[in-house]
Amino acid sequence: MNIYDLYINEDDYPDLNADDAVRHLSEAIQINTTSYMDTSKIDYQAFDLFHEKIRQWYPHIMKHGEYMEIDHSVLIRIEGSDSSLKPALFMAHQDVVPIAEGTENDWIHAPFSGDIADGYIWGRGAFDIKEMLIAELESLDYLLSGGKRFRRTLYLAFGQDEEVIGSGAIAIAKYLKEQGVELEFVLDEGGRITDGEAYGAEIAIGSIGMYEKGYADLRLSAESYGGHSSNPFHGTSLQALAKAITEICDHPLESALPSSIRETLRILTPYIKKGPLKEALSDIDANEKQIIDYYLSQPELNSQVHTTIAPTMITKGSDAGNVMPQHMEAVINFRLAPQDSDAKLLEHCRKLIGPDIQADFVVANEASRESRFDTTGYHCLNNVLTHYFKDIVFVPSVNTTSTDARSYEGICDCCMRFEPFFEDQKIRALGVHGTNERISVRAYLQGIRVLIRMMDETCQSYVLI
Repeated sequence: MNIYDLYINEDDYPDLNADDAVRHLSEAIQINTTSYMDTSKIDYQAFDLFHEKIRQWYPHIMKHGEYMEIDHSVLIRIEGSDSSLKPALFMAHQDVVPIAEGTENDWIHAPFSGDIADGYIWGRGAFDIKEMLIAELESLDYLLSGGKRFRRTLYLAFGQDEEVIGSGAIAIAKYLKEQGVELEFVLDEGGRITDGEAYGAEIAIGSIGMYEKGYADLRLSAESYGGHSSNPFHGTSLQALAKAITEICDHPLESALPSSIRETLRILTPYIKKGPLKEALSDIDANEKQIIDYYLSQPELNSQVHTTIAPTMITKGSDAGNVMPQHMEAVINFRLAPQDSDAKLLEHCRKLIGPDIQADFVVANEASRESRFDTTGYHCLNNVLTHYFKDIVFVPSVNTTSTDARSYEGICDCCMRFEPFFEDQKIRALGVHGTNERISVRAYLQGIRVLIRMMDETCQSYVLI
């Protein structure tokens, strides 16, 4: 599938200043806004510089909007003329992940160069997610510069630390709640495009994330006497730990079909021409077990219906091959499905491993609430995406990674995760947190068109006479 073959209506908004849009993203990438769990490593002056550039680059937003900073996060408000309409919120995050140590020389263009070369904009943040942040600013400033005003109030929100703890988004959401704001919808990063093969569908599929799986790191601890390995009569802590890990991996929690997957299957039914799903979809409720079994058998679909289990860490054992370790620890990472609470998961694991193994959470966050997809925001996003991309059917889905969007669930029942920058899959796979992150100029500009139209339609713009 050549993703660029799916682009249509690229001639919309011919007066959009593409050169400025590209230059602004390039310069944004050059500002090193890397975040770290150890906040002492963060260069907050870089964030201050980024904010200064935003105020400089977007004069119409600064003229017609309210700009404020909450810590080092940014919130912009453009007041609408109809207070009966719930506001819309478009979001992204300012921070980027660090460059993996030892990979600096593997970059074709330096990671913070922002180079524009070979049809791409290069550097850390080009695809996660400064392109969306700058595109939202470009879109809003474009509409305001053309004399457009909105009936619906519009917010832009840019957190400072999504890649680590998300405190910026939490603070913004808290502020909005204190102001009595209830949002019509939130649009954040996420989503994906696939070729539909896993479903047996003869069409590309765009998955709009309507909720996020939870995240939990479970630590297992085992003790034993240690001693010489020639007499392992009582076993070793490593042996006990291995058995516990195996028990947990071999006994997953039950799978289920969330409402978003049911809606996805309903939408895809006309396009699925082959395979086990074709017959099963004649009655989703009656064939639920068959459908779940099919999802579990597919690498691309497996994680959508159950809590995944991935042992990821184990402490070093003894320093010699003939010495039994006394204390061993391991960490198992879980991505929680919405039907599983962290308390349920912990109880399940403790029953499997017995009393001799200690189990506790290092961190545990449950799945976000499933957002509604019978909403103005969802339907408009679907329509706008269909206007700019052909031969793709868009469906509600799960986001398997975490975003700042979940912080707004207390004031919004439609939190959507979908960035409209459709890039070649290889570039996307390498670009998110990887080496040689980049985005094509073509994908970037098409994403801006999507956001212009989305803001224009959902916020019911009009020309001020």
